[in-house]
Amino acid sequence: MARSSKTQPKGPDWSPEQTLRVLRQQLTNLQKLKNRNHREADNEEEVWKQITEGALIHGFGEDSHNLSHYHMARSAGVHNLMGISDHQRQLNFQKRIEKFEATVVSSIAELESTLPESASKGAYAAGDEFAFYRDLKEIVAAATQGVFIVDNYLNTEFFELYVEPARAGVPLRILTDQVRGNLVAVAKMYAARGGFELRSSADVHDRHVFVDGRGWMVGQSIKDAAKRKPTYMVEIGAGLVPSVQQIYEELWARATLVVKS
Repeated sequence: MARSSKTQPKGPDWSPEQTLRVLRQQLTNLQKLKNRNHREADNEEEVWKQITEGALIHGFGEDSHNLSHYHMARSAGVHNLMGISDHQRQLNFQKRIEKFEATVVSSIAELESTLPESASKGAYAAGDEFAFYRDLKEIVAAATQGVFIVDNYLNTEFFELYVEPARAGVPLRILTDQVRGNLVAVAKMYAARGGFELRSSADVHDRHVFVDGRGWMVGQSIKDAAKRKPTYMVEIGAGLVPSVQQIYEELWARATLVVKS
């Protein structure tokens, strides 16, 4: 009598380091899909999904919760057997991107927890705001060529904690959306150092830091990072920094000047 055999789910066959490297790259690539029209981004999204799904299978296995969360993210939004409007398709696209990001970020954090501390820098638990402050301050303070910070909501404390440590003479630019309260007054005082410029644009929705040809993505607005929710600060792959920064350079060129030294 022949025995029935059941195919066992494929297990992980990549090292945590390799999986982490690919997922960090995919997190960077995902940023390019944000705020796009779903029709125009369809092909790019499909490529992103295939690469990410493969990385999750290789890194965690076919029966992992990571892959399950990814599949749920692919189905995010509202669906109807009778069909949905183009507007709903756009909303579903935005929801997918949001869920994809959460899945990749949580998988990165899981991998980082298995690595030595020196290799896991980039994930911050809720309440770990000092670690985030320390790491970002070190990045800004080490700049020798220029600092370009993109954040959709800043406050005056941001200048005291993150901008003030920058070396004198190093050009520093900030692009934001919300210019409220005493932010302009504090920015004008800081501008006395020279080489400083603040601009605003309603098109700013993400958080990025570019320093001396390197770049980082930040999960929350810098002023609230790791205070009440976990967040991340992931370095962008060197090969992608120019193209990602160019997106924000174009926003910068169209933005409204607020303060300039």
